[in-house]
Amino acid sequence: MTTLTRIVNRLRRPLRIRLVGPANQTAAALHGLAHMVNRRPDMADRRIRIDLTICEKPLREWR
Repeated sequence: MTTLTRIVNRLRRPLRIRLVGPANQTAAALHGLAHMVNRRPDMADRRIRIDLTICEKPLREWR
């Protein structure tokens, strides 16, 4: 990745992700997101904002 690409990525708006749900599902989604970002070279030096909301409700209410 070139220096110019890193500078451009720093200036871009942060990728915003909102995860809402029970703790186990939110943790699994965050884990999958980390793997996705780790595999993509275009995500290097990219700012990411993740909002987590953990709500303990029965699973059937989230569907």
